[in-house]
Parts: sequence; structure tokens; C-alpha cells
Amino acid sequence: LDVFSTEPLPANHPLWGYENVIVTPHCSSVYEGWEEKALDMFADNLSRYRRGEKLLGVVDPRRGY
Repeated sequence: LDVFSTEPLPANHPLWGYENVIVTPHCSSVYEGWEEKALDMFADNLSRYRRGEKLLGVVDPRRGY
């Protein structure tokens, strides 16, 4: 999930507690090549996830993004 009626998603929102929900940031800007960059970032994080490594760009609800 990446878009909510209130953003950032409040720290006490129930969605943060679900193990089967992943909250991701969304990008409100568009630039040339953003689709390829986004796909590269996703593929990299998928590989990291499968290897049990730390993911890049993880949302930190304490920081608000």
C-alpha cells in the first residue's frame, strides 16, 4: 500500500501492525527514466528480500516517511 487519505500514515494506524501488509512510499514527481529507475529499485529490493538482506528505502513511520 502506498497512498492514504491522511499522509503520512499516522504511527498508531492499524495497518502498521499487520504482518501481511507492506506500506511503501509513493512518488509524486515524474522525470525522464523514472519508470526504469523504479523497476531497478524494486528488482534490487526483491533480490535483497529473498536473500534476507536489509531493504533500501524502507518507510520509517517515526520520521513520517
